[in-house]
Amino acid sequence: MEPVTAVAIVGESDSGKTTLVERIVERLAQDAAVGTIKHIGCSPSLDTAGKDTDRHRTAGATETYGIAGDQWFAVGDSLSLSIALDRLARTCDYVIVEGYHESALPKIALGTPKSAYQNVVLTGETGWSIDLDEVMTVIDELEPVRPELLDGV
Repeated sequence: MEPVTAVAIVGESDSGKTTLVERIVERLAQDAAVGTIKHIGCSPSLDTAGKDTDRHRTAGATETYGIAGDQWFAVGDSLSLSIALDRLARTCDYVIVEGYHESALPKIALGTPKSAYQNVVLTGETGWSIDLDEVMTVIDELEPVRPELLDGV
């Protein structure tokens, strides 16, 4: 498995995690390939019941990719953080993860005390208030993670 520079953005609901992910990705994507992973607490509604990709999965496909011109998506029954990171590490220089507060990834914590999570490298009140230059410095100093060390997450 390929190592990849990754950081998780964690915090309470409405603390600005998605906003910070957008800001980081916009900055990094100017010079590098960036992948993102979003932890979703409920079943996503991407695969519409009765439509073709849903029918593929209902028939027994483990994974289904929908490809339309220059856009695509994938759905499946199970995907761990370590496998998602490994897949992205093949084509991306950085992976920005939203959520997965219980993982061993280095974390930027928003609106939450640093002691609430393990491996916090930076804190801020909201996704807009945190200094993006400071975030970039922290990300540049991170050691790449090996996805297999995150098994079970």
